[in-house]
Formats: sequence, structure tokens, C-alpha cells
Amino acid sequence: MWYFAYGSNLNAKAVAEWTRHHGLRAPTLKTGKPGVLDNYRLCFPLYSDFWGGGIADIVYDPGKYVAGALYELNDAELKVLDTKVGRKLDAGGKEIGLYKRIEVKIAPLGKGEPVQAMTYQGVSVEKYHIPPTKHYMDLLIAGAYMHGLSMMWISYLQSFSTQIGRKPRGPGQGDAAANL
Repeated sequence: MWYFAYGSNLNAKAVAEWTRHHGLRAPTLKTGKPGVLDNYRLCFPLYSDFWGGGIADIVYDPGKYVAGALYELNDAELKVLDTKVGRKLDAGGKEIGLYKRIEVKIAPLGKGEPVQAMTYQGVSVEKYHIPPTKHYMDLLIAGAYMHGLSMMWISYLQSFSTQIGRKPRGPGQGDAAANL
């Protein structure tokens, strides 16, 4: 299945570090293809104890777009990402975690037809901006560079206010939302 990453999952090193700390096998995120999700915008309305600040989310906003990367992942790899982002289902299959899966149409940059993909969106989202830590935003920006996203998008990422914060906490130190 195609997966669209727009937050910290853009950075394969950050995902590998998180999975190593949790004894899980990291998904293969090195061969992502740059792509664009139309009619959504990037925001930081969720707080993560793990990151110590705001974390990325997307909200429907006609005329806007979110740049990221497409990965083809198997079910086992998606389950690892579900765990990382705090996706949970109740007994009836209702999304009750921090993030839910949604279906989106992604336009690959360059050649290629748009593809149906899965991505994550916050379940209970605050209406205000929670500044991400500088460390978290640096990971997003590094991931954007790694995937060849436009300098305009990278400049946009750099325009968000950040807080000094701290580096992520390790296992057992409040890592319930390691997130996007």
C-alpha cells in the first residue's frame, strides 16, 4: 500500500531510531518519492511528550497543499508506523488514538499519475498552534531535503515558530506519542 509521509516519518533516521528504542523493525523509508497532497495544509496542533512540543498534522483547506514522500509499505511496516504515531482502535474498530488513517490522492512530483495512498491525521485536534521543538522541525527539514522537496516547501517549514525544547525521550520516559 502507498503511504504518504509529511512529518517526522519523512526522516528515515528518526523512524529507525524510534523503532530501535522500541525493539521493532524499521519500515523501509529510504526510497520515498516526492509528492503533493492538494487541498490540505500542514499545522502543529498536537502535543507530544516524546518530542516535547507540537507535532505535524494535516487539515482540509481548499487551495493549499502539503509536500511529502510516498512509500510503498507492507502491512507489517504500516503496523509499526501505527504504533509509532499512536494509532489505536476500540473494540468496534473506531479510531481512538492520537492519529487515524485516512485515504488521500497524492500527485507524484515529476512524471506519474496521482495515486491513492494512506496517511495519518489527528483524531482530537486542538485549534491552536503548538510550537514544535527546533529538533523536531530540523528532522522534518532534513527529511524534505532528503526527498528533494522544493526549496519553497523547505522555506515554508522554516517559517514555523519553534521552541528550544529538548531531544526526544527514550523508552519509558513519556513516549506515548512519537508521532509524525
